[in-house]
Amino acid sequence: MKKRLFIYTMLIISTGLLCFFAASVYITQNNNLNIAKDTVMETARNYADLYTSDTELSAFVKTSGDTRITIIAPDGTVLADSRPLDITSLENHLDRPEVQAAANGSPTAFVRHSDSLGVDMIYYAVTIPTGYATFDGFVYLRAAIPVAKIDAYLFQSLPLLIVLLLAVALLCFAFSRGMIGRVTKPFESVERKLRLLSNGEYVPEPIDGSYEEIDAIIRGIDEVAQVLQSSFADLRDEKTKLDYVMSNIGDGLFVLDDDKKITLINSAALGIFNANLEIVGKNVNYLSNEKTLVDTVRDCVNHNEDALFEFLTNGRIYLTAVKQLHDTKLTMVVLSDVTENRENAMRREEFFANASHELKTPLTAIKGFNELTALNNKDEGINKYIDSITRETDRMLSLIGDMLKLSELENTQNTTPVTVSLKKTAEEVRETLSAAISEKSITLDIIGDGTVEAEPSHVYELIKNLAENAVRYNNPNGRVSVTIENTGIFVYDDGIGISPVEQTRIFERFYRVEKSRGKRGGGTGLGLSIVKHICALYGWELSLKSKLGVGTEITVTFGKK
Repeated sequence: MKKRLFIYTMLIISTGLLCFFAASVYITQNNNLNIAKDTVMETARNYADLYTSDTELSAFVKTSGDTRITIIAPDGTVLADSRPLDITSLENHLDRPEVQAAANGSPTAFVRHSDSLGVDMIYYAVTIPTGYATFDGFVYLRAAIPVAKIDAYLFQSLPLLIVLLLAVALLCFAFSRGMIGRVTKPFESVERKLRLLSNGEYVPEPIDGSYEEIDAIIRGIDEVAQVLQSSFADLRDEKTKLDYVMSNIGDGLFVLDDDKKITLINSAALGIFNANLEIVGKNVNYLSNEKTLVDTVRDCVNHNEDALFEFLTNGRIYLTAVKQLHDTKLTMVVLSDVTENRENAMRREEFFANASHELKTPLTAIKGFNELTALNNKDEGINKYIDSITRETDRMLSLIGDMLKLSELENTQNTTPVTVSLKKTAEEVRETLSAAISEKSITLDIIGDGTVEAEPSHVYELIKNLAENAVRYNNPNGRVSVTIENTGIFVYDDGIGISPVEQTRIFERFYRVEKSRGKRGGGTGLGLSIVKHICALYGWELSLKSKLGVGTEITVTFGKK
């Protein structure tokens, strides 16, 4: 900084001095020229005062030194000249600007080149009366001096000007060097303080008070240093806590930058991939050769997206969440070991399916025997027991049927979709529910038409469960509408509605709104869970709007699987 400031200062001073020198030379030249013009004009006037009618021209024009006197006739003919020239060979001088100015009554000094002498001259002419009619009663008297004489005066003073310029330049050099040294010295102190601050070794020092502005900067540094040191201490504490959490968290975690290089990884993740801390700073490829993990994480980083997926490594299943840390250009990957959960879920599903199958056979037999009993019964007193057995058996078979459907949906990985008419399916559902609709005097309207690509049984189950719920939880003489579009299905009822608390759980298994009423209505609590699984299977969006005592609208928006 000191050297650069010195160079800039000297460049500015040198430029200023050179400009001042040039201006001085220019002003001096102009002053000398004006003085010379005044001298020429004064000489011409003096000669004009000395001129008389009987003056001998050849003697009159004689001069000493560099002054030139010329007598010019009114017609421009040179009558006499102080220089030893053949006046007969001289050109007519009537067109000379100084002669023209004198003829016009406004004598003016002119600087121009003399063709006869070959040098630049300062000319000035006046008219003087002769008293003779020969020359129309007047002649022109012209005085001139060479410009070189003026330049000689300038060249005589130029060495002095140069000496003065060099002396001033040396004084400025010395003064600038000392001044810059004094100005930059406090900045050296500032630089040292900042260096200590960056190393965490800063200790406030007394301010010497040399410059008010720099003292203000140093005071500001002291204040910032106190804040930074406090912040550094807080950051060290936070880093210690973070390191502790990262080391003891059960899930694996690592962070990537926008170049897909690992910037942070915890011990759990190192254990999952059998790696060590040398992996930090390397590409994610070095962490694992598991294609699902690497490709998905790469896509998320490239497209700034989040993702949730599972992958298998070393015989373990990991639920992996990829999350973009916005405004940081970082991507966080969290791996949760769900092997036991998946195994337990599989065992539950197997038990669920096996128990359902095992229960269905004896219940079907019970229903058959009960029907035979009803046909052969002669005692009216036990008919109510037979009806009760029939009702409960049907409810159990319906529950087991829904359980089997739900189990089947959970285990379905691929589907065979065909084009299904939504209106035709809805009409089939209305026919199936006709008894329940008639019992409560419900009006079920089917509005619109459309198609969807899916398995017919899945579409039927979806519409049936939505419509059945709308009928079951409606009021007598209520209204249900099934609106069909190519983009989705909207099922609306003006029934009992669902409270905001219950809306968050309505799609859970076995959950029923107003459970006592649900039992009387004969619901299994699995209908909306089946709907949710069908939507998940095809990638459809399921949404709910409801207000207690007003009604409910459930929307299924179709999308591509």
